[in-house]
Amino acid sequence: MDLSRIQNLLLDYWKDWHANHGGLPARRDLDVRTVGKYLPHVVIFDILDDPLDFHYRLVGTEVRAHTHGDYTGMKLSEMEGKGPGSKIWEFLDTVRTSKEPLFREVPYVGPQKAFLRSTLLFLPLANDHQTPDKILLVSNFISKTA
Repeated sequence: MDLSRIQNLLLDYWKDWHANHGGLPARRDLDVRTVGKYLPHVVIFDILDDPLDFHYRLVGTEVRAHTHGDYTGMKLSEMEGKGPGSKIWEFLDTVRTSKEPLFREVPYVGPQKAFLRSTLLFLPLANDHQTPDKILLVSNFISKTA
């Protein structure tokens, strides 16, 4: 299970920021000149408290093209199969509590017949550089012929 080129680049960017500044990067710390060209492969989740939930802040065009639509503005708890107890919820909550990147491979369940699986890289972001308030998800869709 290997990271894609884009996942590697964004993980290296996150690690470099973390090493040079300490704490977690905030969304505002992401240089649009560096990160912006990869936004089609990205989802940004807001972490909501009381009760805990995850809100789709941004869904990149590449992600939208390979999933069941544009989830921007929706909460996981309001979506069938994505609320508490789901894998996506578990992954996001693990990143929220650990404050560490997480990489997972999952079966592909979207509308495209050509894909077999997806790899997902989750990177915590924190406005105060300590407590995650957003999670950057970098997706990669792997075709059956890859």
